[in-house]
Formats: sequence, structure tokens, C-alpha cells
Amino acid sequence: MPGPPPGERVSLPWLDEPRFRCFGCSPHNLVGLALSVYRLPDGRIAAPSTLSELHASYPGVVHGGVISALVDEVMGNLVALDHGMLAFCVSLRTKMLAPVRTKVRHLTVARLAGRGAGVLRVEAEVLDPDDRVCALASGTYQPISSAAARDLMGLDDAEFARVSTYFDKEIEPS
Repeated sequence: MPGPPPGERVSLPWLDEPRFRCFGCSPHNLVGLALSVYRLPDGRIAAPSTLSELHASYPGVVHGGVISALVDEVMGNLVALDHGMLAFCVSLRTKMLAPVRTKVRHLTVARLAGRGAGVLRVEAEVLDPDDRVCALASGTYQPISSAAARDLMGLDDAEFARVSTYFDKEIEPS
């Protein structure tokens, strides 16, 4: 089995928050993906994954909804890390080109595709061990406001204070 992707492992600061149990990246979510994120030398973000039969639709094939969650997670982490903001995915399109196999290591890679109209546009691909593209994705991400963070996430004052720098960001036109 190949090792981690070339590049530096990225620390996700919100993982230290006790109530943040992200399905994609939190090691504290018992049913989640527990992804590790890496910064590639070219600036993109990548996450290796080996999904199990628990993530299957048909025997040996990862469910398409899990693949959509996987690409959304990596694209959302790119937005958070590169733009210092937590954002909601407001649109997600995933195109399956080949089956993503269970018990096989894949690499999901994301890059910024553009910005404008208050959103960031991001693209991702899921690569098999031979670097063949199994899935392509694109998504748009809208910054989360402080009011939405407090209301939707139910953050108390102490929790909000620790993550407040990630809210109320503006998307600058390109």
C-alpha cells in the first residue's frame, strides 16, 4: 500500500473543538471518514482514503453518496485552509467515471477554480492507485456568517470565540 501523498500533512485547528464531529475529517466521529489532509507541493489539498465495505453500495464499490461526501470534505477543507473561512457548500456536482473500489487506496485532490458572486468555485478529482480519475466534482462554497454560526451550530460564547476568525469573510472578485 502506498504511503501518504507527497507534501506536508495539514493540521485542521477545528479538530480540537469538542463538539466539532465532522463526518469527513474528525477522528472523533465513529461513523465518519477520519480523513487526513495534505498540502501538495503545487498548493492543492489532498486526502488519501481507503474505504471499507461499510461504505459500499454494491459489493466492492463505494456508494456514490459517500464519494460526494468525500469530495465535498476535501473541497471544503481547501476553502477553509486557503481562505481562512468556514463555508457551506451551496452546490455540488459529482461525475462518476469509474467505480471507486472498497479496500483500495484512492487520493482525492482539490483546487480553487474561481470566485465571484459571493462564492468560491472549487474542483476535485478522486484518483485510483494508477492515477486514473474515478470521479470529478465541482462545488460552490459560501462563507458562513457569525449569526449563522451561532444559530445553526449552536455555538456558545467560548466555542464561538475560539473559531470566530473563520466567519464573516468576504469573497473578493478575481
